[in-house]
This record gives sequence, structure tokens and C-alpha cells, in this order.
Amino acid sequence: MKATIVDVARAANVSKATVSRVINNKTNVSEEVRKRVLAAIEELQFRPSAVARNLSNSMTNMIGLIMPDITNPFFPVLARGIEDAAHTMGYTLFLSNTDNDPDVELEYVRKMAEQQVAGIILISSSFTEQRASELLDFNIPIVLCDRSGEETPFDTVTIDHYKAAYEAVAYLIGKGHRNICHLSGPVSAQTADFRKKGYVDAMNDANLTPVVSYGMFSYESGYQQMNEVLEKGTGDIPTAVFGGNDLIALGAIHAIEKSGRSVPGDIAVIGFDDILFAQMSKPLLSTVNIPAYQLGVTAMKTMNDRIKGVRAKKKSIVLDHKLIIRESCGREE
Repeated sequence: MKATIVDVARAANVSKATVSRVINNKTNVSEEVRKRVLAAIEELQFRPSAVARNLSNSMTNMIGLIMPDITNPFFPVLARGIEDAAHTMGYTLFLSNTDNDPDVELEYVRKMAEQQVAGIILISSSFTEQRASELLDFNIPIVLCDRSGEETPFDTVTIDHYKAAYEAVAYLIGKGHRNICHLSGPVSAQTADFRKKGYVDAMNDANLTPVVSYGMFSYESGYQQMNEVLEKGTGDIPTAVFGGNDLIALGAIHAIEKSGRSVPGDIAVIGFDDILFAQMSKPLLSTVNIPAYQLGVTAMKTMNDRIKGVRAKKKSIVLDHKLIIRESCGREE
């Protein structure tokens, strides 16, 4: 039968409160009593509940991580960065997936708050002013990761999605492309919106006409969107495509090649994220590199600082991105 704190107290001839103080590394215990309690814990193979161990502090050592789509290869890398950093800091990760549903997202925030997590790292599916107001009501440390919130008091860790998209499209324009289509992610997604705006501004600044197709951040959506573009007729077929993420771009390449056209011979393609598949595709996918792992590590360090009270003011961190040119845009001359 599993040993309890009562069993440990009886074996060490101390009170339950003394056992609790030893477990929580309190200083008001003599060294002799501490050794006796630890010996009893070892002998009885007692494993204290993490939740119970932290009730006196009104929180656990758990960090909640809420992400929109665990099947997207970008997010597991980001989550690994968070988890590795959390582990070194003594936290345990509590992961939830929302499938891009704002209502599910809020439900998970509520459940995590009820479990008294120390803080929540949120990769929101659709971050709005209303959602910011709802999150404030929970009175819990929150870090927005790969999302920004200039009008909120939350710490943020992200890249400049607008600037990165602008640079990717400007590169295509610089290569001589004038008919460039953007296959976007969902209208409600903040990152999709920033990337679309970067594309539109780059096109407008070059006196070119933006053409935007909306879908989901998925391979299937990229394939479907590209097929719809190709079916419009020869005069409307772009010479280059900017995908809202790598999955969209890879789906687009499949559709292009299935139509009998080549990448980059007929249509050049650039994605966004630099997931592992971008380095394995044929042709190799040109893309914008987001330092996903480092985003996660930085988000966790920012959360730890917030929990420990290192600072009171909001902190906004923007990590560097990098345009990676591979085969899908044509080789550099």
C-alpha cells in the first residue's frame, strides 16, 4: 500500500507539519530532524503529491502551455524549447491543444487556473482585445508566445512577422516577379494577418496588385488554394507564390507539379517557419526561418522572471528571423 505523510510522520516520530516543512525545504527544522524525516521518506518510498506540496503557496510548480495545433510541425519544436527550459528551472509542463478554437482556449485557461498553475504560456489561436480582458480576470502570469499584444499588459516573445513577410515578397519582386499570389492562413489568426499585411505592403510599394487567397495553416489547404488559383486561367496564373506557412507552401508545390508545371521553372514558391520538412522537400523549400526552439526557451525564461518577481513592467521581446533561399525560388546567380 502506498505510504502517506502520516506514515512518514509516525516513522520519524514527528508531526505531519514537520514532514511538510522538510518536503518544502523550510529552514525552521533542525538538521537532526530533517535527516530523520528524509530517512523515513526513503525507507517508505514516499512520493509527495506535487499539488499538495505547494498548497501552502496557493500554486503548483506547473506551467500551462496552450497551443493552437500540435499537428503543425512548427509547434512541437517550440514546445520542446519551453519544456527543456522549464525542466532546468524546476517546473513541470501542462500541455493543451485548442485546434484553433477560441472557446476551447478560454476553457483550458480556466481549467489551468483552477489547477493553480504558476503561469500560462499562451500561443493564442485568435488574440483580441476581448480575449486580453478575459485573461486579465484570471489574475495569473501569462506570456504570449509567437504572438504580440501591444495594448495588453502581458509579456510577449515573438518575431516581426510583418517585416519577415515584407522581406520575402521583396525578394521575389527583386528576382523580377510581378504576378505574386499570397496563400494565407485563416483570417482570424494574428500571425496570418501580419504576414498578409507584409505581403500587401510589399506589393503596393512596388506598384503591383496583391492577390490573396485565404485558407488554413495546413498542407491540404495549400494544395486546395493553389488548385483554385491555377484553375482561374493562364492570364491569372502567378509566376511566384508566397505561402502563409511552410505547410501551405508545400501543398502549393504539390498542386503546381500535379498540374504539369514546375517549381521554380514556372512558379517560384516561398514559405514561412522553416520546419524540418522544408529542408527535406523536393525542391528544397525557400522560407523564412523562425527560431522556434529559442522562442520557447525565451518564453519560459520570461515566465520564470515574472513568477519570481524579477520585474513588474511588461516585457516585449522580438527575436531575429532569417530569409532562407533554397531551390524553390531558383538558385542564386
